[in-house]
Amino acid sequence: MRPILLIAATGYLVCASAALAADKTVHDKEHGFSLTYPEGWTSEAPSGNSIRLRIRSGEGLVCRVSENPYDPSNPDNPPDPKAFIEKDWSPSDWQTMIGVAFGSASFSKDRLARFPDGYPVRIADMDFYYFDDNVSFHGHSSIALTLRRAHFGFVNCGITGDDAEEAARKWAPVAEEAEKVVSSFVLDAD
Repeated sequence: MRPILLIAATGYLVCASAALAADKTVHDKEHGFSLTYPEGWTSEAPSGNSIRLRIRSGEGLVCRVSENPYDPSNPDNPPDPKAFIEKDWSPSDWQTMIGVAFGSASFSKDRLARFPDGYPVRIADMDFYYFDDNVSFHGHSSIALTLRRAHFGFVNCGITGDDAEEAARKWAPVAEEAEKVVSSFVLDAD
């Protein structure tokens, strides 16, 4: 009888642990992306014209998914998006694509990853400083970017602080979770 109780208790603990660590996957069919994040996170109203999903952890980590049309015939855009994502990227590539939206941004941990269908996506970490007439802050993010034929997708999971040291201190306990969420991002095929 005791082995059965031990097996039952072990099974209960495994199921309880799995339930506590459950993840939620959102597949936005209208905008063509999916993202998986921890069940307990809060979904917030998207802001702006390109933010399609905004979620927040209890530790202050905020993740945003952007998706917009992409026109490879525009002379300012790479004509072959897949080749552009697959090439070796330099910090200036990240600066051109993402960093221009910030007062300053530096990129690290650049790597090429693949969606389940094999399509390429770039992933990196970004330290940044943002300012405008109303606000200024430092931050750290894990980001992913890809371009498909007719649209581009970007996910940014980050944390902010009054200075770079505060942002780094707040990032340390959430880094693994942020990278897991960013790595779950998939932009649907056209």
